[in-house]
Amino acid sequence: MSDRHVLPEIEVVLHRTLAFEQALLSPIGRVPFEDTARTKLSFFFLGLAHEHWLALRTLMASGLNHSAIALMRPQFEAVLKAFWVSHAATESWAAHYGVVRQNNGAVVEPDIPRVFEMLNELKDTCHPKAFGQLSGFKDVSWKALNSYVHGGVHALSNLGTAMPAAFLRQVLVNANGVAGLGATLAATLINDPARIHAVIGAQFTFQDCLPPTLIAAGGPWTARRRAPA
Repeated sequence: MSDRHVLPEIEVVLHRTLAFEQALLSPIGRVPFEDTARTKLSFFFLGLAHEHWLALRTLMASGLNHSAIALMRPQFEAVLKAFWVSHAATESWAAHYGVVRQNNGAVVEPDIPRVFEMLNELKDTCHPKAFGQLSGFKDVSWKALNSYVHGGVHALSNLGTAMPAAFLRQVLVNANGVAGLGATLAATLINDPARIHAVIGAQFTFQDCLPPTLIAAGGPWTARRRAPA
């Protein structure tokens, strides 16, 4: 077993991330939103993504880094699903998915597109900057995250040794970037310009704990979603 010591550099970023979370969520927490199956499902997936983000940070604060890294994949998937539901899913799919059904006492899992299928559909329905951030994260991180989830070579290469601070910081700021993307979607679903600007402002204020590529691209996207065909 490796030492579960938390590096001081990571403690600093975790502390900044907590402040970022508070600034990010205060404009959108406990705010009424459009009462439709599509919007309810989008917020459900965003809430699930937030839970994964919080769990990732809690594990990292305890030095349980392999498990923390593995949670970034479901965090990203939940945000991606929220975007897909909001931008690309049909009305009939949204209405069907929001109803829990059982068969012989077992919950029936409705069909949902795979990650690459959702991205393909979002390419033509999502704001280009948001799509670029989603597809860019998938292109760069997907294989490595799968390795951590399934105990592959990426995970094995760090087993029994301390992970470099620079690598752990990169994981944390990438998770923060995914959280920021989800919060921006939530703000657009509420459709209040003041709240959208507050969420965008939080991400510019906390650039030090967000991916450099997000800032280089001009920050978060701000446009409303396009209505699915």
